[in-house]
Amino acid sequence: MPSPPHETMVMLLREHPEWLRALLAKLAGRTVQPELAPMDAAVRVVDPAEVRPDLLFAAPHGGAWTAVEVQLAVDPAKARRWPLTVAALWNERGVVGDLVVLTADRSVAAWARSVGRMRGPLGTSLGARPVVVPLTAAVAHRLLDEAHPELAFFAAWTVHHRWGREARSVVLRAVEVVDAMPDAALRATLVRHIMGMLHERLLAKLREATMDLQKIPATAAFLRWEAEVEARGEARMLLRVLQRRGLVVDAAARARIEGCSDLATLERWADAALGASSVEELWGG
Repeated sequence: MPSPPHETMVMLLREHPEWLRALLAKLAGRTVQPELAPMDAAVRVVDPAEVRPDLLFAAPHGGAWTAVEVQLAVDPAKARRWPLTVAALWNERGVVGDLVVLTADRSVAAWARSVGRMRGPLGTSLGARPVVVPLTAAVAHRLLDEAHPELAFFAAWTVHHRWGREARSVVLRAVEVVDAMPDAALRATLVRHIMGMLHERLLAKLREATMDLQKIPATAAFLRWEAEVEARGEARMLLRVLQRRGLVVDAAARARIEGCSDLATLERWADAALGASSVEELWGG
């Protein structure tokens, strides 16, 4: 099952393709064609063969395209699938495009640069070398750009799997930068997504920090963050209770619980979960 860091990145880039352009311009010095828009990512080669990159951006009526893979770990199958994806899109759209790989792990970045090439016993060669963008902590400071506050999400993503002092500093600064965005709904969404992808140990340290506000400046952004930390912890605890009780939590129910930022509602659901015979009983609890 795809992890929250993977799904959050894919969802936000699908909803905001201009963020991909800003990200590649900032870190890779590459320019993505402005006319590209999200499309069905299924690439059919021959029936029933199908490859599906995480994201596909393409011009509406053929031509230019860019495929995106969010790669959190080494996957040997991609050595075969990436060349197939590139070849199929080239054949389908008539022009050569790009395959972009985003990762927060240096070793995965090195692997991604080295795979996707084959050579037959008689010398036939085929390959696809993707544009690899390492979203590691080393580039986080470049993404904490107040002129482009949407990139602060990617800064937090660089440390989603870490929990040390540096990770906490990056995340808190990212929240402050996001707080400068004029769209209040988008600010809340980004903070919620950042919370949803963080390592449990980092969440625990943030909860500890709320006990001593002298350790972290009590800005308006941090106070909102504190509420998100508490709500996120309650949501995770509720999901654990449901799992321990053997109740089936489908994707819609999980999304509803994880997307709820109202602590009183989550507490009401948690009380109902103790005696519920199904997840549906929570909503009326």
